[in-house]
Amino acid sequence: MDEHIDTQKKTSHTTKLTAPEISNIWSQYQNDSMGICVYKYMLENVEDESIRDILKFSLRLAEGHISKITNYFKNENFPVPHGFTEHDVNLTAPRLFSDTICLTYTYVMSVNGLAGYAAALTTNVRRDIRDYFVECQNETMELFNKSLDLLLEKGIVSRPPAINPANSVKFIEKQTFIKGLLGGERPLSCIEINHLFWDLKKIELSKSFTVAFAQVAKSSQAQKHLWRGAEIYAKHTEILQSVLAMEQLPFPKSDTSEITNSTTAPFSDRLMMYHKALFGSTTIGFYGVAVGTCQRADLIVHYTRMAAEMSKYLEDGMNIVIENKWMEEPPLTDNRKKLAKKQ
Repeated sequence: MDEHIDTQKKTSHTTKLTAPEISNIWSQYQNDSMGICVYKYMLENVEDESIRDILKFSLRLAEGHISKITNYFKNENFPVPHGFTEHDVNLTAPRLFSDTICLTYTYVMSVNGLAGYAAALTTNVRRDIRDYFVECQNETMELFNKSLDLLLEKGIVSRPPAINPANSVKFIEKQTFIKGLLGGERPLSCIEINHLFWDLKKIELSKSFTVAFAQVAKSSQAQKHLWRGAEIYAKHTEILQSVLAMEQLPFPKSDTSEITNSTTAPFSDRLMMYHKALFGSTTIGFYGVAVGTCQRADLIVHYTRMAAEMSKYLEDGMNIVIENKWMEEPPLTDNRKKLAKKQ
């Protein structure tokens, strides 16, 4: 048994990393190097000591990931990614975020991290990489629990709606169950409420941060794009809130009031545009999950339209970052046709 484990570990370090494995650690390097900048800035301004401890824990996790990923790239003779550095953060910038939204941000980012690590884990083959992402998953679960417990303790988090139990188990009998255009053929199911409420929670945070980024962006091009993103999120928020309101159900509160009126940028435009794209891609992801699991036609129409609008917005943002040379190129496969021409 021990011999099998030793052989497995040896194979892990002698087998080249696959393209998906390189993709996973390269993307994590970008995200965690960005996270280091964000948390270092937040720690300069946070006042609540219990929230400070959560932010410190988040920063330690991100820094530990960067150290391990750097070793992976060096061992594979790949260049270490550039990511984001001290040049992308201004630690002397005035406070832009309240303590409350710093904690909410950490909670939502841990939720996104858990989903991302689970997806990455399933595409890794080498055992040491799988073990690494299991470790990331366990660490992030701890961060998720700590941040959510503190949100509940402080009464900050909006609790999802509750529903009353039915008298008995029922089976769907009519096609009208899936119609419900403009609201009305049947009440929302617990599955649909789940998506509506938690998607709104994530959208509210994304909207607030996008407003903050637009408020401090230096280039007019980035500022206009970020403000457009804030307006898109505001529209999406209104749509989903209206569905819950028609059922007399509560929805999460807005986080925008937790942004100060500072206009001094704590981050580079490059970092803020990248972060906005990260928000946008995760938004499209949970819209897609909702389309696949919601059963009322009006919700499917809403989510499909919103995903299409966000996709177009992200495409426009990518054009801006490419134009400004802000986008780092991920590792590419060999261009065989080009190599052949050299011969």
